[in-house]
Amino acid sequence: MRIPVPGRTPPFALAYVDLDDGPRILAHVPGPAAPPVGGRARLVAPTGSGDLAVEPDAAS
Repeated sequence: MRIPVPGRTPPFALAYVDLDDGPRILAHVPGPAAPPVGGRARLVAPTGSGDLAVEPDAAS
């Protein structure tokens, strides 16, 4: 499903990420590679609009 969001340029991907300390966050996944389901991700610099962002953790 595609829902236009004002001020956001598609395409963009979002993921729920369970942090090691317990909370679950909703974060942007920049770039073409998404973390696999159940895989590990790491927080990276926020997006240009200040949103949280993650990328696959290469160490896992």
